[in-house]
Amino acid sequence: MGGRWLVRGAMAMVAVVSLSGCDFAELNFRVDDRLQFAGPAARSTVGTPVTVRWTMDDFRVAAEGSEAPSDGAGYFAVFVDQKPVRPGHTMDDVADGDPSCEESPTCPDQDYLAKHDVYTTTSGDVEIPTIPDLPGSEEKVQLHTITIVLMDTSGHRIGESAWDLEVRVRKAGF
Repeated sequence: MGGRWLVRGAMAMVAVVSLSGCDFAELNFRVDDRLQFAGPAARSTVGTPVTVRWTMDDFRVAAEGSEAPSDGAGYFAVFVDQKPVRPGHTMDDVADGDPSCEESPTCPDQDYLAKHDVYTTTSGDVEIPTIPDLPGSEEKVQLHTITIVLMDTSGHRIGESAWDLEVRVRKAGF
């Protein structure tokens, strides 16, 4: 009986994927291990500010606007407790729908991004001054996710690769 359900489940999954129009040729299913976190240790309890450090292979660090864009050069974008911008998109997505930012031609700038727990850097580290409490969580020590993605020199996210580091932070007041 169990084998029959397994076969039916697999057939249903194939049907769903086939009917969804998903083009597997556009998806990147390889593990990208070019970035290695150097600190803090995964799932360790940290205080703020916290400095996150990493090393990166097969990628040349270059500042925004410093050269023609390519997949092999650019800078890092760091997102705290949120999804990063989608592949091919820019930091404008962080401010999407915010009228105060849409009125300014220089927005989103570094200050705006930091207020939204997003940081960009051309070095292998970033200092995160504060990590806000998770809304609705009563846990005294909360698990936060720090995600790093690559940006090209024109400010667009490169590919689908993303690297996550989870750290524990004591909730404010504890």
